[in-house]
Amino acid sequence: MKRLSLYLFLLLFTLQTPSLADDIRDFQIEGISVGDKILDHVSKKEYSKRKKREYKYKNIFATIVFENKKYLTYEKVRFHYKLNDKNRIIYGVEGQIYFPDKIHECLKKKENIVTEIAPIVSNTKRYNKTWDHWADKKGKSKVHETIFRFTSGDVISIQCFDWSDEITKEKRWPDNLKVGVQTKDIVDFFKSLNK
Repeated sequence: MKRLSLYLFLLLFTLQTPSLADDIRDFQIEGISVGDKILDHVSKKEYSKRKKREYKYKNIFATIVFENKKYLTYEKVRFHYKLNDKNRIIYGVEGQIYFPDKIHECLKKKENIVTEIAPIVSNTKRYNKTWDHWADKKGKSKVHETIFRFTSGDVISIQCFDWSDEITKEKRWPDNLKVGVQTKDIVDFFKSLNK
């Protein structure tokens, strides 16, 4: 099956095939799919430089973030991978765009993406929820999320992060949109962290 491209803006959201998608690897963010190797998309030099700032989770998975002027849609792309995997296979890929103090614009873009994706993944279960982000102990920061869950357990997530003024000032985290494609392995791992 030809790969499907998952892009943020309606004009940039294009499909290479009209068929329904039933495999998470059919989706791409900035030309990147789960199952790809990180070094197929970034140079060794760039990887080594960013690796110093990777975030490790219980010495099992790591997240590394890249900014690239060649990205067409997103300001940043983050990869999730297993630390002990010398091939650095991607278990999750997310694109991010900032919407500083413009949460309503973020929510509008999120709904546009959900509307575009829904017909392509009609064989998935869809969940919508809003929850308090754990990083804000006062409970003022919210995450507005839509998830499409495949029968395999893999997911596509579209999220708007609405940070409180205190968190934005303290951590310098602006409101932002994330579109992610994740395997069941990384989804289950992150769930286990919250138990």
